[in-house]
Amino acid sequence: MKSVISASRRTDIPAIYLDWFMDAIKNKSVQIQNPLYKKNFIQVDLSPSSVEWIVFWSRNYDKFLKNVHFFDDYKLFFHFTILSHHPVLEKTSLPISKALPQLEKLVSIFGPDRIIWRYDPIVIWNDSGSIQSNYNQNEFTYLCKKLISFGISKCYFSFVTNYTKFKKRFKSKYPSFSIIDSQNDQYMNVLQSMIEIAKEHQIQLYSCCNDELLDSGVQKGSCISGNVLNEISGNNTVSTAKNPTREDCGCTKSIDIGNYIQQPCYFGCIYCYANPVWK
Repeated sequence: MKSVISASRRTDIPAIYLDWFMDAIKNKSVQIQNPLYKKNFIQVDLSPSSVEWIVFWSRNYDKFLKNVHFFDDYKLFFHFTILSHHPVLEKTSLPISKALPQLEKLVSIFGPDRIIWRYDPIVIWNDSGSIQSNYNQNEFTYLCKKLISFGISKCYFSFVTNYTKFKKRFKSKYPSFSIIDSQNDQYMNVLQSMIEIAKEHQIQLYSCCNDELLDSGVQKGSCISGNVLNEISGNNTVSTAKNPTREDCGCTKSIDIGNYIQQPCYFGCIYCYANPVWK
């Protein structure tokens, strides 16, 4: 079996560390440190004879699109996060007006079946009695309308996971705010809004790691699916063995080459598990 390289759940390689990744590919190998068990390293073979797919994750593909032909020896799959920006949650974000032309270009090169639109995670909090969220109904409607016109009919979303370090960061930064639990009716109201808008625009919603939502008509998402990748390529060269990264994860086997300690992400999302510090 050939490998699937995830680049990366741990940081934004296409936007920030593409030069590093391209150098690693030129060397046909990269050494990766385990971010939790820092004494553990693995050597990853990046040669085209060993790698079948590279799965990219990013909020900004501008630099990648300028170097797209560098990756001609590999099959590529893309996660593109296009989410309504909120300054309470993220230090910076690519404006939707700039993200959509990038997405359209990716579709023109690779087709819509190799691209997942991510609108996640959705966060809701209480600001002195005022309910706030990064879900923007008008922008979500606009995005559904634009993406279906590009041929993209799937939207992956999730409700925020209240990791301990996220709760500590949030409380430290915003002591007067309180995070609303994802089981709260506020989230169910957002879910119903998303379902109605997505259905109107023929977009299917997929939930990443929120299996309790599946009875609502939302389908289970697998961010990296060996079955899907094999179907696209027309052969069975990558593993379809389950390899979950957290509870309810439906992903199959891949090798993540990011390191969120040595390669911090400048988007600075306060809710991100892969962000070691947030100020």
